[in-house]
Amino acid sequence: MKKILHMTPPEVSNGVYRYIFNHMPFIDQSKYEFSFLTKSADELKSSKEYERYHFPIYRLQNVQRNGREEFEKEIRGILANGFDAIHLHTSSWRGFLIEEIAMDMGIPKVIVHSHSSGIDFCNEEERERIWKDHTYYKEHFTMQYATDVCACSRLAADWLFSSRIPREIIRTMPNAVDVKKFHLNRKVREQMRRELGVEGRVVVGNVGRYSFTKNQEFLVRAFTKAYKKNKQLFLIMIGEGERAEEIRRLVEQLGMTAHIRCLGWSERISEYLQAMDGFCLPSKFEGLPISVVEAQAAGLKCLVSDTVTRETDLTGLITFLPLEEEIWTESIADLKADGDRQWMDEAFDQAAYSMEASCQRLTSLYDS
Repeated sequence: MKKILHMTPPEVSNGVYRYIFNHMPFIDQSKYEFSFLTKSADELKSSKEYERYHFPIYRLQNVQRNGREEFEKEIRGILANGFDAIHLHTSSWRGFLIEEIAMDMGIPKVIVHSHSSGIDFCNEEERERIWKDHTYYKEHFTMQYATDVCACSRLAADWLFSSRIPREIIRTMPNAVDVKKFHLNRKVREQMRRELGVEGRVVVGNVGRYSFTKNQEFLVRAFTKAYKKNKQLFLIMIGEGERAEEIRRLVEQLGMTAHIRCLGWSERISEYLQAMDGFCLPSKFEGLPISVVEAQAAGLKCLVSDTVTRETDLTGLITFLPLEEEIWTESIADLKADGDRQWMDEAFDQAAYSMEASCQRLTSLYDS
């Protein structure tokens, strides 16, 4: 049995966790033992995946900039547990001491995996500081610090890896999903729409952290204008994050609480997608958003900002739009009820986004 340690970003990242957990049911658990190294252990332990698999969790206590000696001691202690691979999921560079330690300790596989294409911080000063760190470490990262490098898209690869890393060695690891889980089921659709009280409405959805990157303020303002043109519209936003209360207050200020519902994070994403008629993601940047992959798996028409890589369009269901409020207003207003959607299995198979293909890529990475 191979022991794999997943290290997740310092900030809670639902997209990274979903990428990892989506693969779990399709991987032979008798061949791999997965553990997690994270600062967000409480969020991880509250997930249904933890309840199902009870994988070991190592809570990272010290942060690198608070002292190299203590940080290195902690990391070496954790990595001494006989891991065959450490899989480092990241969104930006803040150093590569963990990679350096892992290579020094002779861990057979040290994998660096890019999941983003920008810095997701609301505070401009903090964003600028992280940008400087990221740029510095990006230029200094070489393959002496890793055995393997991968990314969810070409855009994410270019964000994390400089020209010092040959493009031909970067593995693309698409954010695949279990398409069958998202097949349209009319009974589930009707049940969810009753539960939400949105029968007869055109339901628009958004899934993701309330954050600088996801740009929900823009969506709320554009939707509010669209509602004035189409009174059937209803917006559901699913997620948590540092801007959650700010967005909820904005909805109240605009007098839209009867037509916009801000839900917390949910394990029932596939069911909520059944209730929707369209999906919106006006992100400022993304690596390859798993939420839009799931929306396409559900057969939903998607409005997505043109800052997002075209690699996201697996089905022809995406319309890419510039981040101009009037354009989004018109596009949202034009959405129609869609309760008769097609299954997307063939499109996902052709794009190599099936879970079977993705698990083959992932396990071959660990086994090679």
